[in-house]
Amino acid sequence: MAINNVRTACIYYMQFILLLFLYPIFLIAIVIRELYNRPQESQIKGEVAIITGAARGLGRQIAIELAKRGCHVAVVDILENAAEETATYLKESFNVKSKAYKVDISDHHQLSKFHREVVQDFGDVTILVNNAALLSLSDSNPLDFEEIQKIITVNFTSQLWLNQLFLPRMKLLNRGHIMAISSTSALFPSAFIQIYGPTKSAVRAYMASLRADLQCGRYQIKLTTIMPTFLNTNQYTNDFMRVSGYDKLIPPLDGTMVAQQSVEAMLKGMEEITLPRTLSLVYKLQEFLPTWLRSGLSGPFLPKLNLKELQNQLK
Repeated sequence: MAINNVRTACIYYMQFILLLFLYPIFLIAIVIRELYNRPQESQIKGEVAIITGAARGLGRQIAIELAKRGCHVAVVDILENAAEETATYLKESFNVKSKAYKVDISDHHQLSKFHREVVQDFGDVTILVNNAALLSLSDSNPLDFEEIQKIITVNFTSQLWLNQLFLPRMKLLNRGHIMAISSTSALFPSAFIQIYGPTKSAVRAYMASLRADLQCGRYQIKLTTIMPTFLNTNQYTNDFMRVSGYDKLIPPLDGTMVAQQSVEAMLKGMEEITLPRTLSLVYKLQEFLPTWLRSGLSGPFLPKLNLKELQNQLK
């Protein structure tokens, strides 16, 4: 047993030393690729896009970025008045067609009805942005079943449903873009988001599987997964970052910047990006480390309070 433990430890350390040697080479290769391999954006003027959670926050900023490029936008949100305001702004500011749809994306029947309505209103949909999500703090203590089901359905299952509704037509047209907003929590599991984090991991895994399926069928449909850290577009998120201390580790990102880089990545056919972009390198580095070392390194960055204390400070 002792010999096996020593052998395992030696293997880990050899891998780590090899990684330290190869990592600078890998980093230089990434920089060179970014500088010299810059694909052109697809032209989307006159195309039709659907964006969930587009009434405010990141979804609204993505809608603006698409409308700037001449894309017609279906604004989907459960907040009807805010969705109407966003649709009006897009029409008046960018001379595109836009309409608000009040939809609870956790309800499959509402999604099916929306599918029929948006096709009747706009015609073929060739861009689908699955952005809507619920953030609910949770730990290892029991959580209300209905709340768990709601988070999973909104954050993950709704994306599967929407893709199944709109993909058949994209396949017939043999073109289209699908963007899924995941999160860096899919790469770096964190405290207090034990339901939210896994749903974002599911989104990333599902998009990778769907991408492989479409590639096997030789379809010219591009799938892009966006994995940002927390954004400054939501006051609750800002308060959570401040109280938990996560803002000292990674400051919240500007929503406009995230929207710009997300749309650029989608239109350039990029498969996955993290925001900030440097986190993809950090993730690749940590994957070479043994789990016990990863846990040890993450310890100093964990919040110094429990969930109940955190929730009390957020009230």
